[in-house]
Amino acid sequence: MAEIPIEKLAEKMGAKIDDFIRGVKIKTFNGIIRDTRVKTGRLRGNWQTNTGSPKTQKIDRLDKTPKGVDGGSAQEEVLYNVNPDTVDYITNNLPYAAIWEERDGMIAGNVARIERNMQEQLDETN
Repeated sequence: MAEIPIEKLAEKMGAKIDDFIRGVKIKTFNGIIRDTRVKTGRLRGNWQTNTGSPKTQKIDRLDKTPKGVDGGSAQEEVLYNVNPDTVDYITNNLPYAAIWEERDGMIAGNVARIERNMQEQLDETN
């Protein structure tokens, strides 16, 4: 992806910049949730979003929506918690989340996802 100077982007988009930023965050967070493996639904259901600081607890929420499919309460939570002008976090505090994240190559995949989502959101916003 070509580097896009944020000042030029903001000037070009005007008031749409908030929609752009929020859209990139939602697509990225929901992609992380959607790509999480589903066996019991516990790992996928434990993704939590928060503004200002990451969540630190585990929760008893299951999401058995098949991998790669939208849906589930974790994704609904993203829509309610993500804002364009805040620092938003997505966390999963299950002890085995980091193991699966590493095995599935989620970090590298999510760096590429952010770049792709920025370009898609830019295309949609224009």
